[in-house]
Amino acid sequence: MTHYPVRYFSLSPEIVEVHWPDRIEEGILFDILAFEKMIVDHWSDKIRSIHHGYHILGIELNEALPAKHCVESLRQLRKRQNSSYLVKPMEWRLPVCYDLDLVPELETYLKKKGLSHPSFVKKHTAPAYLLYFYGFLPGFMYLGGLDKDLHVPRKSRPDRKIEKGSVAIGGGQTGIYPMASPGGWYQVGASPVEFFQEGKLKLPFRPGDRIRFEAIGQDAYSRIREKQSFEWESKAYEG
Repeated sequence: MTHYPVRYFSLSPEIVEVHWPDRIEEGILFDILAFEKMIVDHWSDKIRSIHHGYHILGIELNEALPAKHCVESLRQLRKRQNSSYLVKPMEWRLPVCYDLDLVPELETYLKKKGLSHPSFVKKHTAPAYLLYFYGFLPGFMYLGGLDKDLHVPRKSRPDRKIEKGSVAIGGGQTGIYPMASPGGWYQVGASPVEFFQEGKLKLPFRPGDRIRFEAIGQDAYSRIREKQSFEWESKAYEG
């Protein structure tokens, strides 16, 4: 595993951040996840919360600690990090309907990009997208791996409402809206899967896992919606 250079920042007596090189990179993500796992294993009694972004790991402590002591403890812990803490990613299948009748905005996107419908579906379903983290909305996945041919600038004027389950593209990213929300991304598909059950987020995906979109027709879309439950299929990722 690649051991990236990091910097430590004490933002307050209870909050510490660890910074990796400022770029979106798969290797950085897995280095962050390994260190995060190590911190949780060794500091479980000290941590109130821990979360990460593309290149920053934030740690909230249960009680105030001297900054120098905390940073030095993290440095020593980092020196002992090894491959035993590497995350073992899974690959998950997520059904998406790309029918123009169900997702009329897809036609606008296709004209803007000069793509045929079959070509777009093939390109969008080809990658096993890397889940970096959740953010923006509960259950909103920040995914990496979108084909550059599918990149599109975000809308200059965001929509007031993007429907729950919408698969969308904005800039160089693609993702799924787990709930209705304003947004400036182009809606290109619709997933019938419910992300919430009884008001609680119910997703098996973890950062580091891979998400593969599977194209389905409107009949399959309707059947899954009516069941209001979905049996997730996964396998060890071997990419």
